[in-house]
Amino acid sequence: MKHKIGRHFRYVGVTILLASTLITSCLNKKLTKTPPGEIKPLEKEVFILKPFGYEPNLKNFKMNLPSSFKLHIYSMKNIHNPAVTDTIYKFYQNKSEFLIYKNVNNRELFFGGNIYTNKIKLRNGITIGMTRLEFLNCFSNLKSDAKDTIRLSSKKAPNSMNFIFRNNKLIVIKMDNYID
Repeated sequence: MKHKIGRHFRYVGVTILLASTLITSCLNKKLTKTPPGEIKPLEKEVFILKPFGYEPNLKNFKMNLPSSFKLHIYSMKNIHNPAVTDTIYKFYQNKSEFLIYKNVNNRELFFGGNIYTNKIKLRNGITIGMTRLEFLNCFSNLKSDAKDTIRLSSKKAPNSMNFIFRNNKLIVIKMDNYID
């Protein structure tokens, strides 16, 4: 009987020793994050057509914007036909905002926006706080400019974007879209 108990304790002891060795080696091993995929520079025309990486509409903003963004809905008379009421949806957090115009036919059009927070990431990781060089490296055909504002627009898209830098850091992204 003593022989069985002794063997059992040795078995438990060896199991505990192996488990603690395994756990210790896992804890001591440096955990490294997988490096993010390399950013492939985009042509500015490709970026301007889809800066978010998805269509800027109500459904996608509700799914992709941080939960801290709130929604406010405005109704207004159509300037071309006062009998028609149009709706503007404003997603906002502090000074950051995105506006979507929804007409009587339920067509949604991205109206514009301002980004002041680094919680919003555009394609290629473009975000508030990045340096001018990091920003320029996101594009394949964007030339360096010493001005504080870099404006992107395209004949293929009705929208344009202003990227405003101060002290070599991106501080504001302003988007506008011609709807009328």
